[in-house]
Amino acid sequence: MSVPYLMEDRREAGRLMAKVDADRWVREHLAPVLGPDTAAVLDVGAGPGHIAEAVHRSLPTAQVVAFDGNPERLAAGTGGPDGAALVRRCGDARQLPFEDDTFDVVYTRLMLQYVAERDRAVAEMARVTKPGGAVVLFDLDGQLVWHDPLGPELRTTLESVLAALSATGFDPHTGRSLYRLARRAGLTHLQVQVTPYHLIAGRVNPTEREQWRLKLDIAHPAIAQALGSADHADQAVEAFLAHLDDEDTLTYSVAFTVTGHRP
Repeated sequence: MSVPYLMEDRREAGRLMAKVDADRWVREHLAPVLGPDTAAVLDVGAGPGHIAEAVHRSLPTAQVVAFDGNPERLAAGTGGPDGAALVRRCGDARQLPFEDDTFDVVYTRLMLQYVAERDRAVAEMARVTKPGGAVVLFDLDGQLVWHDPLGPELRTTLESVLAALSATGFDPHTGRSLYRLARRAGLTHLQVQVTPYHLIAGRVNPTEREQWRLKLDIAHPAIAQALGSADHADQAVEAFLAHLDDEDTLTYSVAFTVTGHRP
């Protein structure tokens, strides 16, 4: 059984690849723990494997495993078929199908916010990391939550949607819990970074607006279930996009990166 994911949709792989410069992300968040002696790397919640492919480009001699719960999304990557150095595996992040002490570096990016049993998933990442190896956790805090100003009607709508999504395991404040989760998993020498993620001051630019529209369209079934009908979901989506189009509004969230080591 894989981790339930409220964004299941055939378009999700493309959305994930389009929203990040994978090579830049690897340089900024993984480069400090990657080196010439790194032999095995695991990406947990890899989506289409775009970040794992970037790791492979930076370390072509290391074995890189892209692990995700959806085989179709995992197969949508652009890096070609599996090989000795880049492997795609499917399964449950809460029960990783790998032996103890297998990987030099294990990381996850934007997955834990969708996992109800986050402590179990992080403990599994620590288990499969070699002693002295690194675990990197990256996730958001404040997604869909932090806006100024926010009218009472849209506020009520967002609160209803977020309350319903919480029943699926989604937590918009996962970022702030990563330090605690890392400590509970027994990781040591923890380092914490916080950086802006969403930052829309005034009218959203057209490219980012289309990314938000696609994201909301993919999430439409979950929004409709939360609000009671597809019509109400349509109205909520248009109201949120109108908020992003308003020159007088600001919307933001932050990303936490927690890096720890297996003792």
